Amino acid sequence: MPPARGANHNDIVRKINATLQGPVIDTLAELVPDIRRLPRRSALETVLDDVDLLNRCFLAFRGNPDSFRHILINKHKVSVEDAEALLECGRSLDEVVAMVVRTAAKRHFRRRLDGGSKTLRTKPRRKPKRDLMSRLMAMLSTPEPAVVRPKTRSELLYDVFKDYLLHDWQVPMIPEYCQLSPGTVRRLGARILDYRIAEDIRRLRADPDNPPPPTPLVEDDQKTKGGYRLPAFLTAPKDGAPTAISGTTADKRVSDGMATIDYGNADRTSRDERARLDDILTPDGKRLKANAFTIVLLDPQVRSALPNSEQTVRITGILGSVNGMAGKMLVNDLGLKMDQLAVFIMSAHAALGEDRFQTAFGVPGRPDYMARIIERAKAFKIGQQSSLPQIADFVTKSFKGENQKK
Repeated sequence: MPPARGANHNDIVRKINATLQGPVIDTLAELVPDIRRLPRRSALETVLDDVDLLNRCFLAFRGNPDSFRHILINKHKVSVEDAEALLECGRSLDEVVAMVVRTAAKRHFRRRLDGGSKTLRTKPRRKPKRDLMSRLMAMLSTPEPAVVRPKTRSELLYDVFKDYLLHDWQVPMIPEYCQLSPGTVRRLGARILDYRIAEDIRRLRADPDNPPPPTPLVEDDQKTKGGYRLPAFLTAPKDGAPTAISGTTADKRVSDGMATIDYGNADRTSRDERARLDDILTPDGKRLKANAFTIVLLDPQVRSALPNSEQTVRITGILGSVNGMAGKMLVNDLGLKMDQLAVFIMSAHAALGEDRFQTAFGVPGRPDYMARIIERAKAFKIGQQSSLPQIADFVTKSFKGENQKK
């Protein structure tokens, strides 16, 4: 954060915190259901302590700029369009975003590495009252040298990281950053910003002395969505993308009264690109990790296959409600990739409706029901080589058959 530009730094920080805790939280509560359920006084701290929730808030902010227009104003009460222009608080939007990202990272580092977190509001410690003689003795005596407390693990890591915690796309990366050593970050310096996906950070952690090349980024600004730049592998043409093939009918014995579909056989490849369970599951394995799908959901091919694709916050909330067993079954049994998994789940939600979707896919879920769907998917050759439209079509027709049967 740069110097305070003619105003007291602490006053600026207080203004920013008041805005975040007030109008920003109020606006987010209209866009992110989880915010609405939080106690008003502790909502901001809860968001800062939850990387997944903070990421969804940034997605809501990026996806709904008009909802925040009344907040993004300068000292003349005029809307600010440039992220580098000064806001009413005395900082630019870019600087406020960096402040939030740094705060979230510091709290996450402290919680993971030191076992604690610090609230935004701390009560000043009261000094014990001393009589006149005690005060005079203290003035005349030689002060004891200050005891220098050694820095904690989280402080050492944050100190080398803080200058590179700048962007909202880094929020899902904070848990990965937490596992890097200060020495690795110090050696890389600003180059750490070239590593924009979790797998890149994991590869870096595995061989810090020989930093691997980061995933190439797309240079075309048209492919940058909502403040995020897509990795090249999400926008490059997919060689050998399967097309609809006719001629082979799936096993009718698995129909279970569902709608009949015929996709035929898709060519298989020896390369297995299924989603990594470590990436998509929460640490306790009970749910899907919504922020794992952040970059995938920016892929135009994925968005075109998703129902209600414009509702980004809603989509991430639904993905985060899916029980871990359902995710494991879809990945292990069908070999689905990240994009295919997202399309499968969201198509099921659209076809089933909220209540029945939560019964089947939520916690604790219905493994027996999932097993039936997976067996049917296998019979219709749904797997890693299926196109996204094929998966969406299969799920929609399958669950439509289930609805008709019930």
